[in-house]
Amino acid sequence: MRLLASTVAVLAAGALTLAPQSPPAPPERYVVPGDRAFPTGVAHDPSSGHFYVGSAEDGTIQRGHVDEPRTEVWSPDGTDGRSFTSALALDGAGHLYVNGGPTSTLRVYDPDDATLLATLKGKPGGFVNDVAPVSGKVAYVTDSFKPVIYRVARSGDRWTMRPWLDVRAAGIDWVDGEHNLNGIISVGRHLLAVQSNTGQLWRIDPASREVVEVDLGDELLRNGDGLAWRDGRLYVAQGNLFDAPGAEARVAVVALDADLASGRVVDGLTPPEGLQHPSAIALTGGEEPRLLVVNSQFDRWSAGLPPRTLPFTIASLRLPEEGADD
Repeated sequence: MRLLASTVAVLAAGALTLAPQSPPAPPERYVVPGDRAFPTGVAHDPSSGHFYVGSAEDGTIQRGHVDEPRTEVWSPDGTDGRSFTSALALDGAGHLYVNGGPTSTLRVYDPDDATLLATLKGKPGGFVNDVAPVSGKVAYVTDSFKPVIYRVARSGDRWTMRPWLDVRAAGIDWVDGEHNLNGIISVGRHLLAVQSNTGQLWRIDPASREVVEVDLGDELLRNGDGLAWRDGRLYVAQGNLFDAPGAEARVAVVALDADLASGRVVDGLTPPEGLQHPSAIALTGGEEPRLLVVNSQFDRWSAGLPPRTLPFTIASLRLPEEGADD
């Protein structure tokens, strides 16, 4: 009996030893080093787990990994003439798009070695803000200060960026001197773009150039910025650049109908510590994707003020379960 008991004990111990270990939970936030980093856009590469984040202060691009708590400089400030970055995005062919905001430029990089592939120019005095890659050869770009959407096209090694949509003529109410069209994303055969100053959401057909306001009922997405999409839901970063009374810094969750013509806000995501003017968002991959949210503090930067809090961070939020808020 003693031998049998010993054998059972050894087998049990072995079973415990061989039990699969759960992978460590990803960080709840990522630190972006620098007392004046003022991070802006973010782009995530699901094939490697890396993400890239820019800077409104000096154009530095930092790179992080979803399993590591801090980012590191990937391309220093001033490289290739960069002095400011707004939105970042990766397309399916592995091109990294880096928008230049008030410098009215868009740069395209090879993320494998930081090689500059193209420098593209928008209209003088514009604010080249966000970019929506449609494929490895086509992308669409918003200009918050000029009533135009640009179309980026690649043919071999040649890249072009040309005005594609006259925003005023398309029926979008434009206000000179304000941040108008901001976040843009490709969803199916349409584009979705949010207008920061009015809170309107627009559906754009690249084939016909038809523009339709998405019916959100009584809701508006004021201060809407970066966008992300997953399983019928649009995630919208909302800061408070315009100091609207009572406006909450959050990520709005919008459940959209299949035709993208209507929907409703079903949730608002914030971590326990709150968000500091969230400017850009990106979804990670895997079975349990998370939402990377840049705490840009851009409201402080644009007002010439020091950061409200240090260190600068990127929050990592769990996605709400489907149906939990419908």
